[in-house]
Amino acid sequence: MRIRVAARPSRLSLRQVEIIMEYISTRLGGVSYEVVKTQTRGDRERDKPLHEIGGKGLFEREVDKLVLEGRADASIHSLKDLPSQLPNGLTIVAVSPRGPREDSLIPRRGRPAVAPEKLPSGTVVAAGSPRRKYELLHVNPRVETTWIRGNIDTRLRRLDEGRADYLITAEAGLVRLGIGRQRVVLPVKPFTPAPGQGIIALVAPSESSTARLLSKATHKPTHMEMLAERAFLEALQAGCAKPVGGVSFYKDGRLRFIAASFSGDGRAEWITVEGRDPLEVGARAAEEVKRLPWW
Repeated sequence: MRIRVAARPSRLSLRQVEIIMEYISTRLGGVSYEVVKTQTRGDRERDKPLHEIGGKGLFEREVDKLVLEGRADASIHSLKDLPSQLPNGLTIVAVSPRGPREDSLIPRRGRPAVAPEKLPSGTVVAAGSPRRKYELLHVNPRVETTWIRGNIDTRLRRLDEGRADYLITAEAGLVRLGIGRQRVVLPVKPFTPAPGQGIIALVAPSESSTARLLSKATHKPTHMEMLAERAFLEALQAGCAKPVGGVSFYKDGRLRFIAASFSGDGRAEWITVEGRDPLEVGARAAEEVKRLPWW
């Protein structure tokens, strides 16, 4: 069976297509694919932070439009880019084994790789989301934050050109592209990642033959984590503008969920929820966050 998969044309996006389709092929056998590329609004509009131009969906809508119009059979995304509700009967049918969940702190060339709490006063860190900004300021209020947009190669180039002293980005992208820059991998507490970080998702029409076939290949532990983190997002309805993180760990039939929330005046809270049902665990973590006084 040959599948047309829609994706963005970035180096990381195309590498993620290779990763998940190679995984599916090893699980099912006889599955080949071709890539249908399209740029998205998030790729074109790089003069503002993502949360100021629409947040989640900026890297998804035009890619999924190819599926809805019948020009592709499925689409491939970083799960953290997907909104909590997908349009018009589309659903996540398969995920490959999860990559690193963590964020990493990368120094500009010539600077040392140090833990964020050790950065000296006035250090400028590119932390492109409210979540990353508040996590950083929570551990080190002496630093300054800015943002750098673009794919990972562009952000690293702009970092080295002096736009910032350090950059926070997802470790999964660095690993997938084989980028060997020195860096500090940040612990998930206090640097709790965005829900879905490190997961590659394959989306297709829920009633299609493509969905029925590919769903057989999904990686169960990652799929359970995906369900919990998507349930968390859906119950929270927070979008990209809220400084909130959420990540789960599946082992031996149980999930442990860590959620983080930050206030504008420097307060922070981490919540841990455990259970077997991913939908219940994610929703319960969201309800705990919504009880915080600054929510």
